[in-house]
Amino acid sequence: MNDNPSSSAPHAAKAFPIKSIRDYLVLSIPKSGIGHFTETYLTWFSVGFVSSFVAGALDKYAGVAYAAYYTGAVNDAVGFNFWVLLTVIGLLMFALCLPIQYLALKLDWVHGFIVKLRQFTYTFFLVAFDEGGLMIGILAANYFHASDRTAMLTSKSFLFSGVGIFSIIVLALFNSLLWFLGEAIYNREDKSFSGVVDLMMAIPVRIAAPVYATGTGLLVYLVVVQ
Repeated sequence: MNDNPSSSAPHAAKAFPIKSIRDYLVLSIPKSGIGHFTETYLTWFSVGFVSSFVAGALDKYAGVAYAAYYTGAVNDAVGFNFWVLLTVIGLLMFALCLPIQYLALKLDWVHGFIVKLRQFTYTFFLVAFDEGGLMIGILAANYFHASDRTAMLTSKSFLFSGVGIFSIIVLALFNSLLWFLGEAIYNREDKSFSGVVDLMMAIPVRIAAPVYATGTGLLVYLVVVQ
């Protein structure tokens, strides 16, 4: 992509001949790369995971049973409901960005506005992803029984009872999706879009329009009923 944040000339889908599903998977990876994804995820996961064990060890010296001063501080660091709120806002703004970005490819005067909107959308995805990594680290520590205090407070903080490995994996996968969408809608280095957004911009409008309308309608419906 060039320095023009709203033009992807040529689109990755056009510049790279697509012959298989693997080609689509390669092109769907944001420009920042899997290395950035892994490093960021492990950083926030490790903070939550290690902090839970350290907090449990410190609270063993508490004079009152289940005082849980430090484990309470760990769980207060991130709330599941707030993560959901950030995720919903990010997804709704992502849906708003797509048609405007497509319009910006045709009309130059929309460029400045869509860059700011994509950047703002990216911020919600970024914060949600970081918060999610921290949350998953705490839940993983709870799964490995960091302490009875951690288990008690985690169930209250995240509204989970009996956290299992399956729920942790599902949350981790969904949190990964936030990174992929966020990095695809906006790249901090050159303010461009890449990955799945680049692929979407190359889809003919006669195909993209009904798919977008259906997907956006379903998203709004799910948000409303929840």
